[in-house]
Amino acid sequence: MSSVLKRNQMVVFATAWISYAVIYFLRKPIGIIKPVLESEFSLSKTDLGLMDVAFLLPYAAIQVFGGHLGDKLGPRLTIALCLSIGGTAMFTFGAWNRYSLLLLTMFINGITQGPCWPAICKAVCAWYPDQQLNSVIGVLSTSVYVGGAAGTALAVHLQYYYGWRMVFLPSAVVAVALGVVVYCVMQSPDEKHITVPGKESMITPKIGDDVANRRSFCQLWKIPAVPEVTMTVLCLKVVRYCMLLWLPIFLVHYLQYSVAQAGMFSTIFDVGGSLGSPLIGFILDRKFKKNTFLGMWLFVSISSISMALFAMTAKLGFFYNALFMLIAGASNGGADSLLAGSLSMKMGEANGMRSGAAVTGLINGVGTFGAVFEGPVVGYISDHYGWGAMLTLMIVLSAVSSLTMFRAMVVQRKADRYAIPHHGSSNSEDKVPLMS
Repeated sequence: MSSVLKRNQMVVFATAWISYAVIYFLRKPIGIIKPVLESEFSLSKTDLGLMDVAFLLPYAAIQVFGGHLGDKLGPRLTIALCLSIGGTAMFTFGAWNRYSLLLLTMFINGITQGPCWPAICKAVCAWYPDQQLNSVIGVLSTSVYVGGAAGTALAVHLQYYYGWRMVFLPSAVVAVALGVVVYCVMQSPDEKHITVPGKESMITPKIGDDVANRRSFCQLWKIPAVPEVTMTVLCLKVVRYCMLLWLPIFLVHYLQYSVAQAGMFSTIFDVGGSLGSPLIGFILDRKFKKNTFLGMWLFVSISSISMALFAMTAKLGFFYNALFMLIAGASNGGADSLLAGSLSMKMGEANGMRSGAAVTGLINGVGTFGAVFEGPVVGYISDHYGWGAMLTLMIVLSAVSSLTMFRAMVVQRKADRYAIPHHGSSNSEDKVPLMS
């Protein structure tokens, strides 16, 4: 590997990692300040759930229907604009004294964050060989959990010493500055005239190039296993966002943790995800090269089992809480990141479709629609049936994700029988399914 290629890989990867970590600094604190907002604005848990909807609904919609922005505008411009606009919106969050304005700010935050993950995946994947993408995206996905954990710690600190109105200010300033950095350094191999060995061409289009946007939602949905993978991601995301946005308040009301203890304990799920994503990616690239879907099904099943064990041992103390939350974070977060990252990117770029960001956005966005309804549903269930019922719902959804991933594995095996070998290879790993 040439030193020039390696240096560019490091620069793009580091910039992408830091950028997505900072995005979580603009997202995670809302779960920390919910107990304070509940008191100060006299909000019900359903009202708090609607704040999740205000963020997640535009976030999901822009991914499903605007995920192609990373294909059409190029990832560099897409990420730069999203960081700058989202950071500017969240800079104003603490200035508002009306619940409706807080919702509006969260809406803007959601609509600007939506295109970021597909664009970041496309930017990074362009620089690495296809056979390394699970490992690369696995490591990249640690930004989600490190950013979530660091964002939580910072939010707890700022809230404790300065009040909730200050929790977003430092992150917002950094996000805007990063937008400028991204635009300056995150160029593609084509823009730098560099060839990546072992890489199927991922051409970065010029602004206005409409080739990558010619496939409709229905055409993308017809790619074998895309519906099943999407349903799996949907269930995983509902559970993940429940942990992301409701775990602190659950720990306060159900397990009698203090607000500070609950905020710090909630980072265990993020720590699990930061460990699980690279570990699962590494295992998939080395042990499941010929059957990635089988490996993913195994890890999704582990997520389901760990959530059940967390619920069963919730009252037994910190050790059991931490152990099973760590395993749940590793298996849930790792599977979610790779299914809506390297796997979806390969599906979208296969056969020269040049729609990696669009397919990634579709899978991640439709999955996130489930998280949209998570907020009010969890709020309603906890208000009327208690936190135990909420845990039961999370267990059921985890079990459903295991079933849909098994179905995706079966569909993919059938599609492989009619796959087209790339570059004359007979290796099944080099085969990609045709659009049905």
